[in-house]
Amino acid sequence: MSSSTLPLFFKVLGLILIITTHGSHVADARKAIAPSPRQRVSALVDVVCQSYEVLEEDRARCTKEMLSDPKISSEKDSEKLRILLVDLAIKKSREARISLEKMAKTNNKYPEALERCAGFLNDAVLQFDSALDSLKNPNPEEDLMSISMNVTIAGDQLDYCETGLANDHIVDHTVKSIIHNARMHQRMVSRAFSL
Repeated sequence: MSSSTLPLFFKVLGLILIITTHGSHVADARKAIAPSPRQRVSALVDVVCQSYEVLEEDRARCTKEMLSDPKISSEKDSEKLRILLVDLAIKKSREARISLEKMAKTNNKYPEALERCAGFLNDAVLQFDSALDSLKNPNPEEDLMSISMNVTIAGDQLDYCETGLANDHIVDHTVKSIIHNARMHQRMVSRAFSL
């Protein structure tokens, strides 16, 4: 390399280093600006799960359940969140009803009580279905009080199941867990109606 081309070589090398270093800083800045998955989560998740309606022992499970569904976890509109949570409550209550019906067929100790509970869960599903139909009306705010009443009645159905089991002196942790899970989802929906 001649002495006249040496300064040009260092200038080009210096520009390459500047461009390379600047590019990596821009990439680092973009990474710092991009929100983490937790930051993209709607504040409504915490409002629903950290409320007094959701039992303290269920709050972490409520949050986990809401975060597991990207539509629910990112929803920022309370009306749309109500629809998503009622739909989830329908799904969970149906699963609970099916579980109790299967248990009633295989349980010789108290099949009538389990069938009765499954019936109450079916009634809860019907109440949630009614609420969902009303929410999908063009102007759900007009009927929000009666829709909320459907959710309350669904909770009453779960109470009837629990009361019936207690009156029959039935202590079954599996059944209790099934009903408790349906109850948690009913409470989540109930809280969503006060948003």
